[in-house]
Amino acid sequence: MQSIVNRLAHVSGGRGISRTSLILLGALWISLLPNLATYKLFYTASASAGWGAQVAFVIGGWLTVFAVVALSLGLLGLPFLRGTIRYLVAVALVVSAALGYFSLFLGTLFDKTMLVNMMQTHVSESVELLNLRLVIWVLLVGVLPAIWVLRVPVRAETSWLRSLWRPAVSISLLIVLSCAAVFSQYSRYASAGRNRDITFHTVAPLNIVAAAVAHAHVQRTANIVREARGTDAHQAYALEKPRLVVMLVGETTRAQNWGLNGYTRETTPRLRELDVVNFPDVSSCGTATAISLPCMFSGLTREEFSLTKAAGRETLIDVISRSGARIFWRDNDGGCKGVCDRIENEDFNNSDDPAYCSAKGECVDEILLRGIEAKIRESTKDTFVVLHLKGSHGPAYYKRYPPAFERFTPVCKTSDLSSCSKDEIRNAYDNTVLYADHMAAETILMLGRLNDRFATAMLYASDHGESLGESGLYLHGMPYAMAPKEQTKIPMVAWLSKQFLQLEQWDATCIAAQASVPRSHDHLYSTLLGLMEIETHEYQHSLDIFEACDKRRSPNFKK
Repeated sequence: MQSIVNRLAHVSGGRGISRTSLILLGALWISLLPNLATYKLFYTASASAGWGAQVAFVIGGWLTVFAVVALSLGLLGLPFLRGTIRYLVAVALVVSAALGYFSLFLGTLFDKTMLVNMMQTHVSESVELLNLRLVIWVLLVGVLPAIWVLRVPVRAETSWLRSLWRPAVSISLLIVLSCAAVFSQYSRYASAGRNRDITFHTVAPLNIVAAAVAHAHVQRTANIVREARGTDAHQAYALEKPRLVVMLVGETTRAQNWGLNGYTRETTPRLRELDVVNFPDVSSCGTATAISLPCMFSGLTREEFSLTKAAGRETLIDVISRSGARIFWRDNDGGCKGVCDRIENEDFNNSDDPAYCSAKGECVDEILLRGIEAKIRESTKDTFVVLHLKGSHGPAYYKRYPPAFERFTPVCKTSDLSSCSKDEIRNAYDNTVLYADHMAAETILMLGRLNDRFATAMLYASDHGESLGESGLYLHGMPYAMAPKEQTKIPMVAWLSKQFLQLEQWDATCIAAQASVPRSHDHLYSTLLGLMEIETHEYQHSLDIFEACDKRRSPNFKK
């Protein structure tokens, strides 16, 4: 080892290597052997491509891993002095080797759950994991390179400015190259990230850092006591019949493919035949469910919203419940993200009803209507229902609707969007919108059957949109400031029964006129409070879409 160090020192003129070279060499090594499991995922994800495209796909993935690891080491290494940066790189090498072993040979993904398992594992259980192959792997892939890093001379830069701009330029070039490689096959990378979980969970050592941050966030939010909201909430006045308001939370349905918005295809034929109010210009709070869903029920505007703020306060569901109304939440899309935890809720993900679900537990959204009418009929007071749809969630659009709704063909029959044409992807997606139209129409028909017991109304709004290849982008989740309109413009529809309008003394012409004004998720909180006629200081008149049409709301209540 000493002879290797001496040779390197001789090659570099006896002055050792620079800080930049040390970071890049460390990142290069980490991006190779310790992350072989990641490249196996890239290789499998591109199996449908030709050999050349498959190789290019893996190389692009490697470049991205190299760039991200180099950037991370460069940023984390800023506080380190010339002589101590080596310790950061050495630790990263050993940790990456250990994580890479478990990912490559045992298929382990290091997320926050795995981190908790590690922390709670007894010493005796940890010893059982040790074996000769693990020791040899960590020794060769992690320890020996770390020893080299600790012993190789690192020369001082002539100025602090040079010590910053050299790694900055080098890493920036890497990032540009990786972005170019990824963008050339963006649809395949987007699908791989969604289907194969090629994320920070698979890239060592970033996976353990991301897991630690996620675990810390979970622990922090778990210890937050939610601030009570709407402690003054109460029913403004009773009607001759209890109110029944159903909120359909759509998933990944975008405004551009909504037939009522003037789309070239008729994707909303059933709603067009019903007396609905369509809102053609509506913006979402986020570009992913994890943001949009909590935001929709938080009472915070998009500018005010953060997950931390939302975790520290009760939601619209709590306020409505506090007013004395009964609430049902039914979910077919991965849970309510903490919004409905304190009320009656049902999760239909992975159900086994053969009428609605495949053998693999994929259920279409009509399962949410199963038995709900009978449950609602049991209620004797104002009732609020939320149906959280799976809607148009990609990339496996073809799984989101029953065969009878495959009107637009041919469709993309795989979750690897890169193996399908844009027309096939669009056809499959449009079929999901057609099915969302069916779900909304079936909900309205159900409410019509319940008119003998309730004054009924429905509101449908998607959580965010979706990119279908525009500008080379697919799926969703782009940072909001950079996101295209395909990911932020959503459909929204309201339906109020004639009986509801009559009993509430709302002006139907006024209701229809509200569709001409741009709206957003910011309006949902107060609009739903208004539909339920709940008085509370949480309510904001300016954010209630139908406030101008409500003739009976007391002027003394206005702020």
